[in-house]
Amino acid sequence: MRPEPEIADQAAQGAPCIPMATSALERVAELVDLTRIFAPETQVCLHPRRPPPEAREALARLQARHGSGLRRVVRLDADGVPDLAALAVPGLADHPALIQDLGFLMELYGELLGCPLIGLRVESLYRAMCPGWHVDRTGIRLLCTWCGPGTEWLDDPRIDPRRLPGSAGDAAASGQAQPWDILLLKGSAWQGNARGGAIHRSPTLTVGASPRRLVALDALWDD
Repeated sequence: MRPEPEIADQAAQGAPCIPMATSALERVAELVDLTRIFAPETQVCLHPRRPPPEAREALARLQARHGSGLRRVVRLDADGVPDLAALAVPGLADHPALIQDLGFLMELYGELLGCPLIGLRVESLYRAMCPGWHVDRTGIRLLCTWCGPGTEWLDDPRIDPRRLPGSAGDAAASGQAQPWDILLLKGSAWQGNARGGAIHRSPTLTVGASPRRLVALDALWDD
């Protein structure tokens, strides 16, 4: 399902300002049920998972290294398989289990969104990247925290996502992803969602702790 241009803000045209349920959560046990993110009322879809032992071991070795992360545009072939050769870079090349997990996440995401290209980020974070409550101006983004605290979300239909951060005040998080969970966040650019979006923020990180390792995927098209 390809996102269409963002719908014009009806409030700017004089229509009544009626916030929608902004972060309706779907927690799914099966990967196939991640399609529930396409339901109009769903803003957050979470699939808990446990990594294979070899991936945990590879991540433990990676944590001993420092780095600024990885940014790539990865093309999927006609069968939806990502070009993993683009990931053979210092820091990851010696950890095939992590490259395999990235391949799994991209193939899953590509099949879900039907996109030929994926914008991939693997971030090494020592502080909260986006500490305030906000909504992304994106379609549907996949996040997976390999190590460290996961992304937090806020589920309160009374909060207008177009008036953040003020409309959220000092609200506490409604939930938080755990390491290796697959988290889908619907943004305000998704069709029909201009007045919605998953309200979320980066977690607080402990000073001096190991970096948080975050994987982020965004669907891209050639045109």
